[in-house]
Amino acid sequence: SYPDQTSGACFAGMANAPSAAPSSVDDIKYYPDYDTDYEAATCLPGTMDGRPSFSSMAACCIGSYPDQTSGACFAGMANAPSAAPSALSDIKYYPDYDTDYEDATCLPGT
Repeated sequence: SYPDQTSGACFAGMANAPSAAPSSVDDIKYYPDYDTDYEAATCLPGTMDGRPSFSSMAACCIGSYPDQTSGACFAGMANAPSAAPSALSDIKYYPDYDTDYEDATCLPGT
């Protein structure tokens, strides 16, 4: 929704944001943080050898921590859902058109 945003605000609003704005959504990858206790673990941006790679933090949380009762992985997301979704298709975001374009992010909801 913000392909020409030069401020990087939309990406900066992400938990574990990438260090540079990717040129495509396909460039963003996340991997599980297996070095942290399961109940406290989240997903980190990038890729790591020997670990699965996911196209979104939500997909990483669902795929890597399906039985996490603490909700830490989802809580680590910027604009985290109020409850952990059971499937990636349950997560929806919309552009925040009420905020100036250069400062805007995407918000959870429909």
